[in-house]
Amino acid sequence: MRVELAKSAGFCYGVRRAVELAEQAAQSGRPCAMLGPIIHNSSVIDYLKGLGVELIQSPDQAGAGTAVIIRSHGEGRAVHQALAERGCPVIDATCPNVSRIHRIVEQAEGEGRQVLIIGMPDHPEVAAIAGWCAHPVVLEGEEALARWLEEDPGRREIPITMVSQTTSTHFIWTKCVEKAKKECTNLKIFDTICNATYKRQSE
Repeated sequence: MRVELAKSAGFCYGVRRAVELAEQAAQSGRPCAMLGPIIHNSSVIDYLKGLGVELIQSPDQAGAGTAVIIRSHGEGRAVHQALAERGCPVIDATCPNVSRIHRIVEQAEGEGRQVLIIGMPDHPEVAAIAGWCAHPVVLEGEEALARWLEEDPGRREIPITMVSQTTSTHFIWTKCVEKAKKECTNLKIFDTICNATYKRQSE
C-alpha cells in the first residue's frame, strides 16, 4: 500500500496560532487554563496540560486571576462577559477567520437583519457564532433552508445575512447560496469558508 501525504497536511494558520498562544501562556508562569479543548487534537491537549495549562469547561471553573485561553473555535459574547465579571484575563486564540464572522453577524443583527448560519448546530464554532446574535437561525444545508423558508413565506422578504461555518464544504454552501438567491429578495451573502479548509477538502 502506498500512502501519499497531502501537501496541505498539518495545522492551518488558525490552529497553529492557537497552540502558540497557549504555549506562550504556559511559559509566562502565571496560572492559565483553556476553556474547552483549544483544537480538535487530544495529543496536543495532553501536551498543553503537561505544560501546566489547565482544561476547564465553563467560565465559573476559572480561578480568580487565571488567564483563560479562548479556543480556536471562539466563544459567544456571554462567555466573554462572564470571564470579565470574574476578573479573568482573556487570551483570545479564536481563529481570525472565525472572529471575522462574529463581527459580520453582530453588525448584521444590529442593522435589523436576520442572521442565517449554514453549519452543524452542535459544532462549537457554530455555537460561538450564534452567541454573537440574539436570534440566529442555524441550518445544516439546502433542505433545512428550504424547510425554513416554507414554514413562513414572509421570510423570503425579510433582510437576511447568510454566513457559513468555516469548515463546511463548498458543495453545501453553494447549494444554499443558489437556493437563497432564487427565493430571498433582500439577501447579503458572506462566503466564510476557510481557504485552508477548501484546500484540504480538494486534496
